[in-house]
Amino acid sequence: MRNFLAVVLAILAGLTTVVGLVSWRLSDLVHEPEPVQEILGSGEAAEDFKSAVPDALGNMTVGATGVAAVDETINRAVSEASGQVVAADGFDQAWQESLEATRLGWADDINTLRSQLNAGESIPENSTAAQLDLRLEPIVGLVVSMIEDALSTIPGVDASLDMESDIDATVPTSIPPVSVLTAEQVVVAEEVMTLWPAMLALAVLLFVMALVVASPGSRWIVWLLTGLLVALGGVLVKVGYTLMQNQLLDSTDDASQLALLRPLLRAVQDWADPQLIVLIAVGVGLTLLGILGGFISSHRRR
Repeated sequence: MRNFLAVVLAILAGLTTVVGLVSWRLSDLVHEPEPVQEILGSGEAAEDFKSAVPDALGNMTVGATGVAAVDETINRAVSEASGQVVAADGFDQAWQESLEATRLGWADDINTLRSQLNAGESIPENSTAAQLDLRLEPIVGLVVSMIEDALSTIPGVDASLDMESDIDATVPTSIPPVSVLTAEQVVVAEEVMTLWPAMLALAVLLFVMALVVASPGSRWIVWLLTGLLVALGGVLVKVGYTLMQNQLLDSTDDASQLALLRPLLRAVQDWADPQLIVLIAVGVGLTLLGILGGFISSHRRR
């Protein structure tokens, strides 16, 4: 009976550890500016993401005013200027501001949904209100500024433009997919991830309790099961993200959105993979300690 209880506690400890660690990293990603800047500020995927911005900005102007000739002129001007914006002096600052605006905008959306739920309002299951939108207003402002600077060198041309009002600088990403998490579930998940300190403290407590409850010759089972669950949890998180990534890419038809979405997902993967590898390695290490303990225990009994 003692060993059975120890097995249950060890399983719970392993699961709680995985959930707590994943919640910790996701909570930092959502509530702190540094991880987002780290993920999309530099690196191969981040550079590909930046390179996809010009085409996306050009496509944002399609049908902006409803007047074909004006839309074509705006589209051509924005496409030409945005093609040079990545090399502009103010791009890095505008990029950082866009990333922070995207993070804060998503957090505001979640808070709005939470307020609706607290007020007793229902949220449709197919609602996309909790999905991430890229907010590129600072980039658009830089592009318009570049166009105005270019026009100012032409005699007799009014360089003051109100082009920003004609450009929708918000790009939907379908992250997370509604088929995976509804808007209400996203709100709940965001609340749960903030509890990561309590989760990790509970994991430690469950692990210690499992060691205390187990009989002296069977404590290796606690190490083995906890490590096995931690390693397996890391693998499942990796597989789950890969499946979600493929689903998002397959369901996105718009070429400009796809050009932004693919490097965005790859940048997040590049950030998450080393941490998942460490998690899996720690789990494997604990499992090996358990196997070694079982081997030593069996030798002592002989």
